Amino acid sequence: MRIFLDTSVLLAASASAKGASCEVFQRAAANGWTLITSPYAIEEVLRNLPDFPPSVTTDWTRLRSALLVMADVLTLDRPAVFEAAKDRSILFSALAWADVLLTLDWGDFGGLMDKPFYGLLVMKPGMFLERERVAGRLK
Repeated sequence: MRIFLDTSVLLAASASAKGASCEVFQRAAANGWTLITSPYAIEEVLRNLPDFPPSVTTDWTRLRSALLVMADVLTLDRPAVFEAAKDRSILFSALAWADVLLTLDWGDFGGLMDKPFYGLLVMKPGMFLERERVAGRLK
C-alpha cells in the first residue's frame, strides 16, 4: 500500500514517538507500506522545524530516510473543488502517487476525511491504523 504523508503527519511523527503518526513509520516495513511525500511537504517541514526543540530536527532527519519523495502534482485532468489552495498540491500529489493520504489537518481536509476523493482515502493516522487493525491487516 502506498501512503502519502502530509506535513502535519511528518511533523507529528518527528515530535512524538508515542503518537499514531510515528507508529505509521514504525509499522511501515512490517506491513509492506511505502511512505510517500512530496518536495512541497518537505519544504513545509523544514520551514516549521525552527519552531520545535532541536530533538525534533534529529528525529525528522531519521524519519526522512524512510520516505519516498515523489514530484509535486499541481493540476488534475478531472474536476476538483478544494478550497485550501496551499494544500491543493498535497491532495493532488497524494492522488497521483498513493492509495491513502494521511493528514492531521482537519481545517483543510476535514470535508474529505474518511471519504474517497477519486479513489484516494483521506484519513488521520489513528483512523488509518484502526481501520487496518479491524480488517486484520495490521502487523
